[in-house]
Amino acid sequence: MPSAVDDPIAEVLETCRELIRLRVPNLLRLYLNPCVAQTCVVLGEVVRELFPGTAESQRYPSFLANSGAEALSGALKLLRYTLNRIAAAAEQSDQQSESPLVYLCGDGWPPGFVAEAVRSTQTLEIERVVFLPGMIELSFVDLLPILNDSATAAGVVAVQAEALAADGESMTAALAAFQQRGGLVLVNLTTASAQQWKAGNCGDFSPDIVVFDESFTGGEVPFGAFSSRADLYAPWMRRRMSQFHSTTFQPNTISTQHFLRWFPRFMPQLAERLRSELQSLLVDPQQLMTTFTGLFSPSLGKLIATAGFDGVDVTAAGHYVHAGERQLFDGVGGVACSLRGHNPATWCRELEQLSGRDCRREAGILLAELTGLANVVPAVSGASAVETALRLALVAAWPRQQVVVLRGGFGGKTLLALTGTEKPWYRQHLQPLYPHVTWIDPFAPDAVRQLENKVAEHPTAVVQLELIQGVGGVREVPVALLERIESLRRERGFLVFVDEIQTGVFRTGPFVRSSHTPLRPDLITLGKGVSDMMFPFALTLYSDDVAGMLRDRGSHLDEQLRESFTHETAWRCLLNVLQRSAAENTAARVGAAGRELQSFLEDELNELPLVRQTRVFGLLAGIELATDERWLQRLGLKLPQLYLLRMLKHRQFPLLMGFCQYQPGVLKFTPPLTITTEETRAAARTIGEALRTSTGRLLATGVWAVLRSR
Repeated sequence: MPSAVDDPIAEVLETCRELIRLRVPNLLRLYLNPCVAQTCVVLGEVVRELFPGTAESQRYPSFLANSGAEALSGALKLLRYTLNRIAAAAEQSDQQSESPLVYLCGDGWPPGFVAEAVRSTQTLEIERVVFLPGMIELSFVDLLPILNDSATAAGVVAVQAEALAADGESMTAALAAFQQRGGLVLVNLTTASAQQWKAGNCGDFSPDIVVFDESFTGGEVPFGAFSSRADLYAPWMRRRMSQFHSTTFQPNTISTQHFLRWFPRFMPQLAERLRSELQSLLVDPQQLMTTFTGLFSPSLGKLIATAGFDGVDVTAAGHYVHAGERQLFDGVGGVACSLRGHNPATWCRELEQLSGRDCRREAGILLAELTGLANVVPAVSGASAVETALRLALVAAWPRQQVVVLRGGFGGKTLLALTGTEKPWYRQHLQPLYPHVTWIDPFAPDAVRQLENKVAEHPTAVVQLELIQGVGGVREVPVALLERIESLRRERGFLVFVDEIQTGVFRTGPFVRSSHTPLRPDLITLGKGVSDMMFPFALTLYSDDVAGMLRDRGSHLDEQLRESFTHETAWRCLLNVLQRSAAENTAARVGAAGRELQSFLEDELNELPLVRQTRVFGLLAGIELATDERWLQRLGLKLPQLYLLRMLKHRQFPLLMGFCQYQPGVLKFTPPLTITTEETRAAARTIGEALRTSTGRLLATGVWAVLRSR
């Protein structure tokens, strides 16, 4: 076996080994993470360092993503959101307005981000499959006259910093003039372009948003971020908008800690200047909270304070989180990420033992055996995997363009992933998004007829669904509808894309739930569990038929995307998960644990009028409450959250639980797949006792929480 020094992922494992040893939480949103605060400080100061036109008092808070592509998507969402809100206000004052155009200038954008060229199978002419309408890709030569035309409407210009720095002051002057007319400017930055920018002469230009990519972690771990002017960022982070672009894997400690290790290599003088401030965030809890809420997320900081996780040492190992002297069982686990809990003690050693093996090939063979799909494209989050699946399906099925989505699913919050996320408030002020999409209600009495009508009316490219809607209330799509989807797939030739981000990797028992249904998906997405709660990773799997359709259309998008995510650590993590799960017969163990959970919950909850229904699928469980919250709304309280706080404060077995984003009245339990019988029984008892709490005690919990967060 190669020595640790020779191992190409030795530095990543060194970061991980330190976190495991110290039991530092990685994927725990209730952790007031100093690495996150430090990273946001650094990112904002990099912007101020590179762009001297930034006002002395101007702050640049930051949003963290899992890749440069995700960060770009988030930044464009924010800029579109800002301009569309202005346009909506103009419409109310009877001024005509249109959705702002986005100009992407220069090379180096993510493959297939806006559109993909395809060859028509009938005419052999080159056509374009457009994923993100309202975006124009062009060169600097073509952009300059647009910027210099005073009649150009306000919109968004996204430019590559390297090309911009090479152009000199003429382009930056034009961009500044564009900003004066109400336009917004995004600069896409790499470590190489940061050095080139510093050496150039670009005047006092100051961008509205700066996007950072994986080069800031040496390409060794998934990382992306954008830093924004504070006046743009603040409306984005208000109330429920605060999680508008959140992902499962951000914030996390591994990516931010690795960024902090790399930062001094490309800007050593700035690193030295910030050393004292960054150190103080490790020892001053009040400064940490102020920085975290001010430069990252005000609402998440408030949630951390409400839960009492501020001002105390927080650690995580195995099935438990420790907050000061309290030990809490983690029944959230990154919302179905947890296979064996936090910071697996042997994880680094297990990955070291895979050194020298072709983990990508070996994992691909095992995935094909488990799913029947022989082709894999890696991704850095569930949302990016969903976007990959949609891009591949739309290219493969061209010229069909329609996406039919089963309502209640959750595709993600990045720009193309929103195609399968139908809740209006997730999509508000982001238009134009992918337009060729229709929804059907899978639980309606006429769901089969709805499906038949939709695929008859529109040239359907792909049907997108979740088998159990995790965000939509832990509800199982009826088998009769699945059977009809499968028969129509054969009759009409559309593709079927099953999103198993929450249900896959043994969460409901089998490796993928679709293997126990009538469906034979053409594409499947996996995420969460493949991370082993350690390393951000996700997958898009697709059939040989889809691969052949892509080649027929002259597209190599899958190959380009495959080479965009080359993290060796991720492939070793995945192979380790697959081999360990086979050796431990995880599928059978989860099936047995699910039956125990169902039995214990029935014992505790069957006589409670508050509980409308309990739904258990392996170790994915939802408890639907029959609540009338009108009397609490005047107090600014929500009943399900109060019950969750009661579970958190339980004396014998404190429990972290979650709820469904679409259905807040459905509490969700996604514990580690290695949960023991004793822990299952104790968790069910905590849930039962919390749901039997008297109104007076519940109100006291709510009042305490409100006061605690102020």
